[in-house]
Amino acid sequence: MKTEMNDRIRQRRTQLELTQLQLAKQLGVSRVSVTKWENGSVKPAGENLHQLALALSCSPEWILYGTGDQVKDDTKLKPVSPPLTSVPVISSVQAGAWTDSYAAARLSDVIRWCSTTVKVSDDSFALDVRGESMTNPNGYPSIPEGSTVIVEPHYGSFDDLNGKIVVAITDGSSEATVKRLVMDGPYRYLMPLNPLFKPIQCDNTCRILGKVVQVLQEV
Repeated sequence: MKTEMNDRIRQRRTQLELTQLQLAKQLGVSRVSVTKWENGSVKPAGENLHQLALALSCSPEWILYGTGDQVKDDTKLKPVSPPLTSVPVISSVQAGAWTDSYAAARLSDVIRWCSTTVKVSDDSFALDVRGESMTNPNGYPSIPEGSTVIVEPHYGSFDDLNGKIVVAITDGSSEATVKRLVMDGPYRYLMPLNPLFKPIQCDNTCRILGKVVQVLQEV
């Protein structure tokens, strides 16, 4: 039975157990674009078509015409290397308003996209680190200026964050900061890795936006 292009895209995505949002993030497009491809109102073309074929492990010809390389059976693909997930890089100010539900309307907030092999939720985001407070002159761990941190907003219990690198907003600030969270009895502190900078006491007005799960640095 001959299928239409939109049906092939939808069926292949479903076979790979990808949601429309997950596929959109891999391609760096909005979920609305994937929806339009699958309902047939818009056809993928150019670079989008090429990237879509890579993401669906098939050829562009198969997507367009149903011919050429395609999956011969229903065997699910098991890649040897971890799959890459695209994560939006946003500003430290935008991070404070980043909610728990990702929406295509917020794509205008995205500075660029980066990739990670860490398993993260659809609500994850990334920040570029500015300043020297997280540069450890004594070596590891160190998050120097220019690094990009991948942030997972779903981190479980607050107590599990003790000793972990987090992204937080403190009272009176509109910008998020990257620091190590340290609990000392009833007190909580946002600790810089650079000893030249002072700790910040984390009181009830301090809001933890997420846990840093990966640090990316340019080689």
